[in-house]
Amino acid sequence: MMMNRILLAAALALTGAAAYASTITVLVQQTALRKRPQSYSPSVGTARLGQKFESEGLEAGFHKTGSGYIHSSAVTTRKASVSGGDGVGGSATADEVTLAGKGFNAQVEKSYGQKNGAAVNFAAVDAMERRSVGEDELFAFLRAGGLLGAGGSK
Repeated sequence: MMMNRILLAAALALTGAAAYASTITVLVQQTALRKRPQSYSPSVGTARLGQKFESEGLEAGFHKTGSGYIHSSAVTTRKASVSGGDGVGGSATADEVTLAGKGFNAQVEKSYGQKNGAAVNFAAVDAMERRSVGEDELFAFLRAGGLLGAGGSK
């Protein structure tokens, strides 16, 4: 009787885990895999556009993978196809997927530019998107400003 209960509990636990497990696909050029499900947790690696992971569950807006935690805004659970940049065969280019993930594409940019005229400076936006700050520099800034929570950089 006790053994039956143990087997039933184990079967239910495995069924629950299997029911959640899903494949996620990265939809941004690159994003950090984090040590913990926190935006300011140290990175343990980098996930790149089109890379697939098995999600073991969602915690605080982050998918838990075997490689680390990845923020849900950077991935999709839908089937995704991305190309390396030429867009041949009906696939989206890497830039198109990145823009679409942000809710912005070439048509939206053009329409916005036409409506707002000279006030729009996409070159400045492009320059900002190319800017990169290293993780060590980011954590130094956050520490100096007292902005890290408990264990945020450990």
